[in-house]
Amino acid sequence: MKIKMLVACLALAAIISGCAVDPALKGSYMKNYDSALAATDPASVAPPAPGSVIEAQALERFRNFYKVFAASVIEAQIAELYAPAAYFRDGFREVQGLEDMRAYFLSSTDTFEECAFDIQDVAVHNGNYYFRWIMQVRLKRNPTETLRLVGMSHVRFNAQGQVTFHQDYWDTSVVYEEAPVLGLVITWIRNRI
Repeated sequence: MKIKMLVACLALAAIISGCAVDPALKGSYMKNYDSALAATDPASVAPPAPGSVIEAQALERFRNFYKVFAASVIEAQIAELYAPAAYFRDGFREVQGLEDMRAYFLSSTDTFEECAFDIQDVAVHNGNYYFRWIMQVRLKRNPTETLRLVGMSHVRFNAQGQVTFHQDYWDTSVVYEEAPVLGLVITWIRNRI
């Protein structure tokens, strides 16, 4: 048992070290997040007025964009939903600017057959919007199984109703568990904890 655990830990360490972060980027994770939060602070970057038509339209655009997350929707709607210098981060990547965001979103569609977000509810506090959602995704590597994942998006809008800040929170390990080698290691570790 101890030997199996040691082998699994060594395998995981080898995988992780193979994906090591560039030392120049180390520590940028929270710096970039903090910087994006400061740059989009509702106290200095006015969001749409609560209950306004612009706010209602912004919420509807967000829902529609993610209802069916597909390349055609991204191409048609991203420039209307997101501000040119918008910041986006999820469990896989951090990007800033409309073109980098477009490229990342489009590349992510290469990994799945189908992806949709069912937004369950929205909470608002001082210009911060929190969308609770359930994502349903069928990955290309296993198209017969639909994964259901729960998550939340923290979003800020500018006065025109465009997203300036978007941070997603969800358990990305569920997707990693679908990977051939890494998935076995993650599943094995998760079952042992």
